[in-house]
Amino acid sequence: VLNEFLFLLMKLRVCLCFQLSASSALDWSTRVWAPSGARLKKEGLPWAPSQSDQLQWLQVDLKKEKRITGIITTGSALSEEKCYVSAYRVLYSNDGKQWSGYKESNSIFQGNNNYGDEVRNNFIPPIVARFVRINPISWYKRIALKLELLEGKHGEKRCQITE
Repeated sequence: VLNEFLFLLMKLRVCLCFQLSASSALDWSTRVWAPSGARLKKEGLPWAPSQSDQLQWLQVDLKKEKRITGIITTGSALSEEKCYVSAYRVLYSNDGKQWSGYKESNSIFQGNNNYGDEVRNNFIPPIVARFVRINPISWYKRIALKLELLEGKHGEKRCQITE
């Protein structure tokens, strides 16, 4: 029984990741839509850049090279701000300076088609990198994003992002 419990813990193990940063953050109506709001399960505002254009990005520094097998995204869960990213590119780097674009799926991932549902995309083949950057290319109303990166052979480990 103990071995089964330990196996379950290993399977469900949470990978803590650190350091969210972004090209910019929206400061609107006394509220800041900061990168720290991009954690998928965090209550409150998602990340939103100061302007919605294709030059914006959200970056996760995993602190060390990891094998990332997928991503889950959602938009703003606020009823008065129903906005989301509908398509995005994924870039990755080991040094935070030289970036490569993910080459599968024509380099563009289908994002959300509403603000509340979670959408999962798998990276086949996986990304092996320290830094992962999301570059929104289309959106509804404005760019607004929450995410979670997945790792493990079948994406069974959720990389819960912390501030």
